[in-house]
Amino acid sequence: MAQNISDAARNRGRPVMSDEEALAMRSHIADCALQLFRQEGYAAISMRRLAEEAGCTVMTIYRYFARKIDVLQALWVAVFNELFDKLDSIAAAETDPVRKLGAVAQGYVDFWLTNREHYFLVYMASGVTQADVRMLVDDKAVMARFRLIPDCLAAVVDNADRELVNFKAEYLLCALNGICHNLITISSYPWSAADRLVQEAIHGILASPVQASSSTSQ
Repeated sequence: MAQNISDAARNRGRPVMSDEEALAMRSHIADCALQLFRQEGYAAISMRRLAEEAGCTVMTIYRYFARKIDVLQALWVAVFNELFDKLDSIAAAETDPVRKLGAVAQGYVDFWLTNREHYFLVYMASGVTQADVRMLVDDKAVMARFRLIPDCLAAVVDNADRELVNFKAEYLLCALNGICHNLITISSYPWSAADRLVQEAIHGILASPVQASSSTSQ
């Protein structure tokens, strides 16, 4: 959650906060937002409501977050950093490329199944537009962390060019997210065990002769 604090956080006429105090206040606001978004939904929460929960003025909120979507994006970044910190540790513990890929894929699914509130916050927040999501997609630091999955695949798929590896990595992510989505949102259905579904997804991707296409979705 730590980010550079803008000069707006040091308005004239107000006591100058240390970087630690400013980061603590930003974190406090984000934590309050997380609880509200979980309980009432992102679309239902106004900046005034967030200020009441955080015990500060609306102007204080705006000194740290210019818009409500900026609060949500900060929470998204924190969730993905938590996820990939775990996945990096899992990958570092495995030396065999195939087992590493399987462990990372399983860790990805396990994270969302264990933290279902995070899943709803990231993938199912109401009132979020594609332009809002684009802000996260354009975050180079977050996108760089997703390189773990194609890197794991590249170590398994011999003599595959980068385009094909990236295509298979996208395919794998779609499969893993589909597993998470169904197990979380349709939990009353007796799905097969998550680890079995993950193993089958990996088997299908590694066995598939499909080639990457230059065409992209619109």
